Amino acid sequence: MSGMLNYHRYGTGPTFVMQHGFLGGGGYFAPQMAALGHSFDIIAPDLPGFAGSNTQDAVNSIKAHSIAQLRLLDQLGIDKFNLLGHSMGGMVALQTALDYPDRVEKLVLYATNSSGNLPGRFETFDETAKKVESGDVNSISKYVTATWFTDYEKAPMFPFCLSAGTGATTEAVIGALNALKEWDVSKRLHELDIPILVISGDKDRSYAVDGLVQLTNTLKNAELCLLPNGAHCVHLEQADLFNATIAKFLLTR
Repeated sequence: MSGMLNYHRYGTGPTFVMQHGFLGGGGYFAPQMAALGHSFDIIAPDLPGFAGSNTQDAVNSIKAHSIAQLRLLDQLGIDKFNLLGHSMGGMVALQTALDYPDRVEKLVLYATNSSGNLPGRFETFDETAKKVESGDVNSISKYVTATWFTDYEKAPMFPFCLSAGTGATTEAVIGALNALKEWDVSKRLHELDIPILVISGDKDRSYAVDGLVQLTNTLKNAELCLLPNGAHCVHLEQADLFNATIAKFLLTR
């Protein structure tokens, strides 16, 4: 991979990396940047082939996404950082924390899990892949993104979220779906000793609550927070509560 990933950056203080998920973009963390930028130097990369990094070659493994993320941070001269990952980005974050534990100070696993086996997802990854292969990425993105909200037709942040993820290439989307199916670090969770917050909305249709509870209980030093009246993008549906929860975890624990 050549060049540098596109990224969004705002604020001053300790570095806080926020990693978007499948069909997303770093720009959808704008409400978090506005609220937390007075305490943190927030960096939100666009993963290879997604959003503003759509000129970068697509990759087909979670580890490759993690390597790309770390390469960007190296290019920016950043050694240690707090790390949040959303959905597939949570898997990337978990991979990074496992492979480079000396670099991640605190970890936020947002609406994610330690395996791509997601029995509670609104549809299988293969079903999503078939729709991508037979249609266009933009229409599939709208369909998938709609499931991230409790009621997307009434969600004021739905258009913003959809726009933030615009630009994903077909190759990146198919590569990500293949990566999700193959990825599993469940047997490595015991390696993590850093403070971890597992957080999601209580109405998430992508990652079942039971799986989040199991993930939290398996980790040594984790706490679980389920925010009310929010789905997969609770950081947009309940931004104030989400931001306050993240700030409390990072600043006081």
